[in-house]
Amino acid sequence: MAHVFEGKPDARQADTAIPVSRFRPMYRALSDDEKALHDEIKSKAAELEAVFEKVNNGRYKSLAMTELETSVMWIVKELTS
Repeated sequence: MAHVFEGKPDARQADTAIPVSRFRPMYRALSDDEKALHDEIKSKAAELEAVFEKVNNGRYKSLAMTELETSVMWIVKELTS
């Protein structure tokens, strides 16, 4: 998968340590290993989503999808912090 980020950080990204903030006004540039891990996480989540889609629609399936989205969000936040 090609990465959109190529080259130097733009105004949303920083080269140096970013002060801790729950709202992350700036993002840090990821290393190649971090980019690969990010892509792996998203790919595996998409695989699991496809498996979940095989189950009939219902409240529990909706809850499972929401929790999958939530878990991916939190682990990516940790990876990119």
